[in-house]
Amino acid sequence: MDRKVKICLSGLEAGQAVTLHASVVGDANEIFESHAHYVADKDGKIDNSTDASHGGSYVGIEQMGFLWSMTQAPGQRKGLRLAKKDVTKPYSIQLNCFDGHLSPKDGFVNCLARNSLQPIVSSVLEKWYMAEGVKRIPVREGRIRGTLFLPPGSGTFPGVIDMFGTAGGLIEFKASLLASHGFAVLSLAYFAYDDLPKYLPFCELEYFEEAADWLVKHPAVVQQGIGVMGVSKGAEITLMMAANRTDIVKAIVPISTSLVISASAFKVRGQLSGTYYDSSKATMTSDGALILRDCIPVDDFNQFEPSCVIPVEKIDCPMLIICGEDDLDLAAVEMAQEICTRMNSCSKGDLCSVLSYPGTGHLIEPPYAPHCFASYHKGLKANFVWGGNTHDHAKAQENSWQKIREFFMKNLGQSCKSHL
Repeated sequence: MDRKVKICLSGLEAGQAVTLHASVVGDANEIFESHAHYVADKDGKIDNSTDASHGGSYVGIEQMGFLWSMTQAPGQRKGLRLAKKDVTKPYSIQLNCFDGHLSPKDGFVNCLARNSLQPIVSSVLEKWYMAEGVKRIPVREGRIRGTLFLPPGSGTFPGVIDMFGTAGGLIEFKASLLASHGFAVLSLAYFAYDDLPKYLPFCELEYFEEAADWLVKHPAVVQQGIGVMGVSKGAEITLMMAANRTDIVKAIVPISTSLVISASAFKVRGQLSGTYYDSSKATMTSDGALILRDCIPVDDFNQFEPSCVIPVEKIDCPMLIICGEDDLDLAAVEMAQEICTRMNSCSKGDLCSVLSYPGTGHLIEPPYAPHCFASYHKGLKANFVWGGNTHDHAKAQENSWQKIREFFMKNLGQSCKSHL
């Protein structure tokens, strides 16, 4: 999924205007599409890696714009998000080339269904989140529920735990893609999956420690320690694991993290932490989506009870914090800055690195996944605004994914071979 694709067209007239259309049907039958306007060169050819789009879903030379610029096709319910649910199957991306520069109001997919448009030529492209040979192993060990992805081949691999946020369930696409680059990755569920709690009244730290202990002892995993990566609530858990298990957590990547414990408390050695979340500070867009950025104030972190704040000063491993400067779900940049300030206060500032991306929202995912500005949260039964703009967010996803891989390779003690 994170490998670039070159799309070439030939046999056109010199200077012919055409529209390149791409569409995909997701695992829940959601339909996303994009289109771009190109002009054939003097030889009647177009190459999306060197030729610029003149309009449509994106402009300029954007080789992977046909993927990252996709939006949901008209006629579906609001708030859809294209996210891979079954990594054992690829996305089948339908590519169509139409004569002329077209931008139908009803979308291309709907026009094709009515036979009101006919392409010059069509093709299908497959994109996988799991490389050939990667092993997908369901995990039910003690209380642990998840999936372990192992790269092809024998030997040991750097181990990483990956977690998502309050969406719940088991989300595997990031773990399977990272495993395709040579890491042993445990996609860890912690609620709303299998026999785990349906809801999240609190996060029991011992559950995550049990998962870390299991992974670091796995015969396919390098024994010196593991990395942990999480987004949103999963990023809070990532920080808590690093603060409490310095013996085995050796590198962390919190993405769009809060320093303040929000929504669900942590239970640590039988004691519940505090939480802070002022939902009265939420605002609503004209179409009814919630902006939650101001629900945790960041003007003065001393206003919070100590038990509401993750004790990042206890962290002894390198951390790479990734945040978007247009995150509308959380004041992620200010949170990252405060984490670094606290690490500096105890002479650990050299362990803390921040990648802060302009024009980027909350849901920072692997490369070429379509930007999701807002979507429906099934657990909280509301549409949330995540923020960001399509172009900048796409560039942030591409850059940050490369940085994440380099960070884990550097800090987990073994080089990795990509299988993509």
